[in-house]
Amino acid sequence: MDLHSVDTYRRPKNLQELGDWQPTWAWLAGGTWLFTEPQPQVQTLVDMQELGWDELTVTPAGLTIGATCPMQRLISDRLPEPWTAMQALQRGVQELASFKVQTLATVAGNLCLALPAGTFAPVMVLLDAEYELWTPAGAMRRVPAQQFQTGARQTILQPGEVLRFMHIPAQTMDWATSYHRFCTASAGLAIALVTAAYDPVAQRVRFCIGASVGRPYLVQAEGIPTIAQLADLLDAQIPASAYLDDTLASAAYRRHLTQVLMARSLSDLPC
Repeated sequence: MDLHSVDTYRRPKNLQELGDWQPTWAWLAGGTWLFTEPQPQVQTLVDMQELGWDELTVTPAGLTIGATCPMQRLISDRLPEPWTAMQALQRGVQELASFKVQTLATVAGNLCLALPAGTFAPVMVLLDAEYELWTPAGAMRRVPAQQFQTGARQTILQPGEVLRFMHIPAQTMDWATSYHRFCTASAGLAIALVTAAYDPVAQRVRFCIGASVGRPYLVQAEGIPTIAQLADLLDAQIPASAYLDDTLASAAYRRHLTQVLMARSLSDLPC
């Protein structure tokens, strides 16, 4: 879609070139969402591609994903075989869109859009990821993934602030994971999404719930729950008011599907 309100395009090589951030500016990474609907408030696009933030870096500390790293690299790049949790991230890519979109869309862009049905946010929360946020003025702060999205299309990002990179610690990359998503149509938005992980060291299971609620919710068990215990576990950690109720599905139906997907996830894990 043409953005008729845009009259300025900037492609800085560093943040110092930008100066003071203006309310009519917008960051441009992959652009796969930005150009899908009118953006009447945007007059200037700030293209991030020349900043060199497309890292996908493996270190003994874990995996770092840069702000402009395209989703497709989570599938195509060679990563350590013991990192079984990559399967959940890769499912997030495969469930989201066609290969054409995957080569342009960024992981960070998906997180910042903060749709309830976002494919990556539940995985990041599940794996105890940490985000580093930068401002054009050079200030930075780190926050747990669990604190980043506060609701549907809502995050803690302040005007001009950008999600610089995501870091997933090595100790969670070894977890066994599961990923289940339910849509009313093959190419539609998910109405329930459940990611799950088994920590073999602590011998514990955790779930992260998305799509059925406005933001990701982490649901943790003391050990390995049975299928019969899932309902109580879910209701104890997610309030009934948190479930979305709209034209796609009722809150009761979303809650039911969430429990069904939790049961499927539990059967996937080697515990």
